[in-house]
Amino acid sequence: MKEIAVSFENEGIMLFGMLHLPDGQSPHPCVVFLHGYTGDKIGDHRIFVKAARDLCEHGIACLRFDFRGSGESQGDFADITVGGEISDAMAAIAHLDTFDEIDQARIGLVGLSLGASVAACVSARDGIKSLALWAPAAFVDYMVERGGEIVRDPYVWLPPNFSDAIKKKGKVDIGGFVRGKPYFESIKEVDPLREIAKFSGPVLLIHGREDEVISPMNSELMYDTVKGRRRLIIIDDADHAFSSTHWERQVIEETRLWFEQTLFEPGRQGNS
Repeated sequence: MKEIAVSFENEGIMLFGMLHLPDGQSPHPCVVFLHGYTGDKIGDHRIFVKAARDLCEHGIACLRFDFRGSGESQGDFADITVGGEISDAMAAIAHLDTFDEIDQARIGLVGLSLGASVAACVSARDGIKSLALWAPAAFVDYMVERGGEIVRDPYVWLPPNFSDAIKKKGKVDIGGFVRGKPYFESIKEVDPLREIAKFSGPVLLIHGREDEVISPMNSELMYDTVKGRRRLIIIDDADHAFSSTHWERQVIEETRLWFEQTLFEPGRQGNS
């Protein structure tokens, strides 16, 4: 396989990534990786690198890239929004058109956490063929009851001192990441469940039963919303990042099998 550093511009911001190209006859199907909030194109315990190389060895090209304000890409993390990441994802998909080795009719998405929410929102807009969503956020965790009404409060999971600081000052430092008000406000403007309901292609959902960040209920709701072919895998004891070699291996293998089944034509296989 070949691994090529790539860059492309979106809304005046340079985004940087890595393209994995399989050996053998092209054009190849391609999977785009969308990382989570505070994440990057490498992923916790290098899970994106490992998954991309595994897919590439089986005939599927992969693009990993950093959203604006993350990893090596330009931009300020405090300024990111969900809408901005949706725009970045669409730009990444469009950039694949510059490579003759990529089959534009066979594009899949892998999204983790917020990246899975972005994948759900992008899927129907760009005619994506297949999705694999890891620990997706459907934003249902932000729904709370107040005064007899259910409202969406994107600040609800933050300690009061952090949410108060964001609302008053526009940003707050949490763990070395300056979290900005634009991100939290942008959550109110998107609905991954509504968007994924428009997608008719196959969807794989993988979630850790002991996910401490996003409840498995999010994957269950997405599963119930998907209208096409679907599969839900809940991994016992696994956390949000699938941070053990056993969980990681299961996620990677199930994802590769899914894309082999959904990105190749019947009777056609990738590299053995």
